[in-house]
This record gives sequence, structure tokens and C-alpha cells, in this order.
Amino acid sequence: MLEPGRRLLNAAMAVSVTSGPPPSDQPEPVNVFAIILFMVTLFLAGAGFILFDYTFQVVKILTIVEDLPSDYDLAPAYDVDVTGESEGEDGMPPHYRDDTDAEHADASPTTPKIAPGLFLGGTPGKYITSSFRQTIRYLRQEAGFFSAWRGFSVNIVYAIAASCVNGIFRSMFPFPFGKYIAGTLVMLAVSPLSLVHTHVVLAPPTKETWFGRLSRLPFRSILHTLPAAFLVAATGQLTYALPDIMVKAFVPARAFDDPTPPADDNPYQSMLTPLQCLAIYSVFLSVHVLLFIPSMIIMYRVQASVYSPTEEAIIPFERTGAQSIVRAWTSYTAEGRWRLVRLYARVMPLVWLAAFGVGTVLFFELRWVMGDRGHVLDVILHQWLRNQNGRAP
Repeated sequence: MLEPGRRLLNAAMAVSVTSGPPPSDQPEPVNVFAIILFMVTLFLAGAGFILFDYTFQVVKILTIVEDLPSDYDLAPAYDVDVTGESEGEDGMPPHYRDDTDAEHADASPTTPKIAPGLFLGGTPGKYITSSFRQTIRYLRQEAGFFSAWRGFSVNIVYAIAASCVNGIFRSMFPFPFGKYIAGTLVMLAVSPLSLVHTHVVLAPPTKETWFGRLSRLPFRSILHTLPAAFLVAATGQLTYALPDIMVKAFVPARAFDDPTPPADDNPYQSMLTPLQCLAIYSVFLSVHVLLFIPSMIIMYRVQASVYSPTEEAIIPFERTGAQSIVRAWTSYTAEGRWRLVRLYARVMPLVWLAAFGVGTVLFFELRWVMGDRGHVLDVILHQWLRNQNGRAP
């Protein structure tokens, strides 16, 4: 009598176990929707930042290069509607006005050249690159909607080539700070692509590919721009080398050598304090502003100086022939510096705000993806905040 009753009890317990909630040691169900949402947000944010960063790079090059040539007429190349809705014939972007117009047919050879689009809408003192939006509007009027990403293909090739060459040079300098020597040599090796990229940004719309422009680029032009490229490479590597030295000085060596600290040790004590982060960022920003940006200005202006004198440019600048490093810096006017400062001051706060907003969204989406394990992110953040009260090294 007892055996059948025991079997019935065991069967009832088995049914109750299998029909109840899953044991805690079983893996948590995957939240497919959260993963898809996180990946889509990450992809859109990454693509958006890449395209905007490249647009900023194009506008920055034009802002640095644009200047008032001494032998140019101050008349506008054509009337541009300030609303940005003007078009040329057949809906095409308006064309440059040149010296072959009927009104200039009988002009003497000494007649000043016409500055294409020097002043938008004929407004004196208003350069093409006087603002970020105005520059984008001008580019789209001149070369269509995608002109803000002109030269994007050669920029991709530049990045791929730099990555490949960097791997070769890094293997040649295996010591700790050899990566900075390798980085400097990489920029020198791919400097012809940088030179072609600058010329593509300056050139009006053309059917010629960037490779065709590279193939007809004089070798002496490449050699002439190498000192400026080296200056940018050296200051750029210094921008990251100094913060790297500071991080290694602030954070204990065991945080790099031993990723698994003792059980009684706090694994988050190797994080930097806000004061240390501020010091590192201050050094980075100082070197970037005082050394890297001036060297970048010099390089772009030297590269523009070897732009073929027989080719038209989408913006006006002084065509005095190949410039030296000193000449490229001394010829940069105060008005040009002020336009560049305004560009950074107006764009960078928006970039920082967007980065903070996207980072916050991605943090909460990642926490949603992790599910019950998402509390680890809260623990890390909470522990880091606690460490700032003097517990961190």
C-alpha cells in the first residue's frame, strides 16, 4: 500500500517542479528586442558621428585655406539667394563666372581675376566659411547635396592604408613608446593621400577620380609637403603620449600587469579620480590647441599652396606658389584665425552634448540587454563614485 502512494507523491512533486518557475541557475532568456534596439542605436550613432566628423573636417580645411587674394576682384561670382533656394539653369547648381564672359571679353590681360563666390550674395566682408551652415549651403549650391562629404572615398583609403602601414611599423618598434614613433612614420608614409584629399576638397566638381589626381601629382609637391606632414605627425603623437605617461604615473602598475587583484582588494580602486582626469584632459587639450592645431593649419596651407595653378578652386585663396612652413603660418591672417575659432566654438559644444546624450541612451539600453546582470554596471558606477572620496589612488 505504501509503494503506490509514494510513487504518486513523487509524480506530483515532479509535475509541480516542471510547471513552476525555472531554477535560478538556468540562463536568463535573451531579450531580442533590446539587443536589436541597442545595435540599431549604436549603428546610427556611429554613422552619424562619422559623417558629421568628416563634414567638420571638410569645412575646417576650407576655413583654413580660404583667404583674400590680392589680385582678385571683390565682386560676387554670382548672386546667391540667402535663403539657399537659388538654382542655376535647368535646376543645376549655379556656375562660376569667369573672365570669358561677354562683359570681360575686351578686358586687358591685367584685369583682376574674378573671385568665385568670394562674398555670398554680394555682401562685403562675408566669407564663404564665415559660418558652418553657410559653408554647407554654399557647397551644396556649388556641387550638390553630397558635396559636404567630398573626398570621403580617398579618406577611407587613407584610413585603411594608415592602419596597414601602422601594423608594419609597430612590429619594428616593439618597445613601450615605439607606437608613437610608428605613428609618426605612418603619417609620413601616407602623406600623398592626405595631399590628394586636401586637393579634392578644394577642387570644383569633376569627373576625375582621386586616383587620377594622385597619378598626375608632381613628386616635388609631395616632397615639399613632407616637413609639414612631419610636424603634424609629431605634435599629434605628442598629444597622446603625454596623457599616456600621466595615466601610467597615476594608476598603479599592478592595474596593468595583474588584471585579477587579490580577493580582499578593491578591483575599482585603480580608476582615476576626477582631479586626475581633469589634469590629464587639461594637458591633452593644451597640447592639442597650442601645438597640434597650429601644425594642422600649416599643413593644410602648405598643401593648398602646391595646388595646380591651372585649376579652379571652389574657394578663393592666395596663389603665390609653394609655401614654406614659416610662410604658411605668417600668411595666415587674424581674420582667418577668428573664423576657425568661431567654427570650433560653435560646433564642439554640440558634439559634446550629442556624445553625452548618446552615451546615456546606450548605457541604459545596455543595462536592458544585460537584464538581471545589468546591476553590475550600477555597482561599477557606484563604486567609482565612492572611490572619489579619497579611497582611489
